[in-house]
Amino acid sequence: MSWRAALGLLCGGAVAALGALMLGEYEFTGTLPFLAGPLFGLVIGEVVVGVGRARGVVVGWVSAALAFGGVAWAGWIDSTQGLAPVKGLAWVSAGLAAAVALLRTTARPPRSRPS
Repeated sequence: MSWRAALGLLCGGAVAALGALMLGEYEFTGTLPFLAGPLFGLVIGEVVVGVGRARGVVVGWVSAALAFGGVAWAGWIDSTQGLAPVKGLAWVSAGLAAAVALLRTTARPPRSRPS
């Protein structure tokens, strides 16, 4: 992994932390978990790929962990910081965020050019 890829992951971690603090102010009810999770994962993936200019298995799994952790932290904040149980939809949202971040940052097979 290059320095640039590591910098991309560091920026992704910072965005995940900031996003968790913002998303934690909202309740995980209704359609919010199904919209916020994938969008959160997409933003993390875009930051990691945009800054790091790298894709791969390691970058993908670390990005997925960052996205999952960010949404899980937001769910913990939503639960009044542990005084109430974390809502089940927060875990669903975290899983969706991780899946989207993983798909966005793993290496894609090369496209075949039409002749």
